[in-house]
Amino acid sequence: MADHFHHEPLNLTPVMPPTVFRWLLVLAAVSFSAIWSIDVSSGIISSFDAAAYPICVSSFLVTLALSFILKRQLTVLHFVTYATVAGYLISTSAWHHLAENGIFSNSTQWLGLNYVVAYLFLDVRKAGAATIVVFITTLGAHFAALIQHNTLNEALGVVANIAVANIIYMALLWTVLKMRVNGEIIQQKAQAMEEHALFDPLTRIRNRRSLEREMDAADQRWHRKGERYSILIIDIDHFKQINDLHGHMEGDQVLRDFADTLTKQLQSNQFFGRWGGEEFIILSRMDSQKDVFQLAQHLRETVERMQLRQMMKITISIGMSHCEEASNLVQAMTIADHNLYAAKHSGRNKVMDSQAAEALTRIRQEPSPT
Repeated sequence: MADHFHHEPLNLTPVMPPTVFRWLLVLAAVSFSAIWSIDVSSGIISSFDAAAYPICVSSFLVTLALSFILKRQLTVLHFVTYATVAGYLISTSAWHHLAENGIFSNSTQWLGLNYVVAYLFLDVRKAGAATIVVFITTLGAHFAALIQHNTLNEALGVVANIAVANIIYMALLWTVLKMRVNGEIIQQKAQAMEEHALFDPLTRIRNRRSLEREMDAADQRWHRKGERYSILIIDIDHFKQINDLHGHMEGDQVLRDFADTLTKQLQSNQFFGRWGGEEFIILSRMDSQKDVFQLAQHLRETVERMQLRQMMKITISIGMSHCEEASNLVQAMTIADHNLYAAKHSGRNKVMDSQAAEALTRIRQEPSPT
């Protein structure tokens, strides 16, 4: 399991999963259909809306269908949806401001949606440009409609009111956006601090603090739910010689290559981290003792085959313990450390569990044949 830490750039693109986008298209189609039905049943449908409503509803439904086909071009569909909403709201409001069409002006109150929808469907940079264009277009369209049958002062007065209302909408949205950006910055800083606190800066895998947290949680689950775990303590054999012969820079590179190699061999239930120096730990959860031993042998063989710079070769010794043979986490760590000691003092490049360590001890204690 890869445990890399990194700094991502601030994301100013609206986080809208495809499912949410599709539900919003359905909502838009239903809403326009509902308003269409209300206007028709009330007898206040205008000739403009009678033509515009079916066009908008059709656009939403077509875009909905395309969202399942053009899955990698949803940003374009976002813009099409926004253009449909903004285009309708501006044009219908301007149309209703023509003297002969202004009996029922039921669209101006919706103009503020243009700015809300912009930040909903578009990323911040595009939304900023889009709202400026929409603002200018809104004022221009309404002035053109009003000036035909009103004095200049009257037309400017209405347009000024619309401008003030729209500016308030934009100001409020920019305030909300600023709060969102600041919140994301704070969140990213907090995440970066947590990553630095829990990940080793050299190898970019978990550090001792992170491992202790995971092992403590695993031990609690073992005692509460019976979810087993095993601990593997891994030590790179003769690592001091690498530093002495090739320098600490090469030694650091060996540690990075080693960590990267092992990371690629592990599964999501196997937590890998640097305990300190050239010593590493793997916490394996829910694997059987047999599977854990096979994993350890596989890792030992994988490391033995590693191709390092300057024709270097490394081996590892592994000591392991299982939750069943310990009363608590401290004892489990002590057993694994004891087995690692046995692996290193029996020739290194070995995997040692308690059974193997006991067998080795018995062999050493047997009297020599006379």
